[in-house]
Amino acid sequence: MIRKATINDIEQTAKLSLQLHDLHVKAKPESYREMPAEFFQGKLEWYVREENTEILVNDDNGINAFAAVKLMDVEPEDRFPRRLCYIDCFAVDEKCRRQGVGKKLMEYIGEFAKENGCTSLQLGVAAFNENAREFYRAMGFGERTIIMEQKFN
Repeated sequence: MIRKATINDIEQTAKLSLQLHDLHVKAKPESYREMPAEFFQGKLEWYVREENTEILVNDDNGINAFAAVKLMDVEPEDRFPRRLCYIDCFAVDEKCRRQGVGKKLMEYIGEFAKENGCTSLQLGVAAFNENAREFYRAMGFGERTIIMEQKFN
């Protein structure tokens, strides 16, 4: 069952956030520091309390996936105004990956976005995370902006 998270769900979502962060630490140790799960709790609490933000969880006998989303009204001078849903964090328990849990959650987010007047879903994904990139492509996402980097050390 997918539902909006409550403050009581923060500890479990922080553990899932840590799993995702650990994947980044292993892939890019020059960029990411190891952090305890408690580090993520404050940010996730903000999503539960703040207006136009939500944490959506898949709760099938315990939380096994979550997404932190922001509803954003964008009104740049050179483009048409729009409302978008930005997925700031999307995590599926490593034991539940490739079982349809992420797909179910992403489909729910799409409906949530449409119900809230959004014209698109957006997210960022690390270039090294090919599994996530494949998943997002399978869910209908395409590249919009590519950020490039030149390192000096």
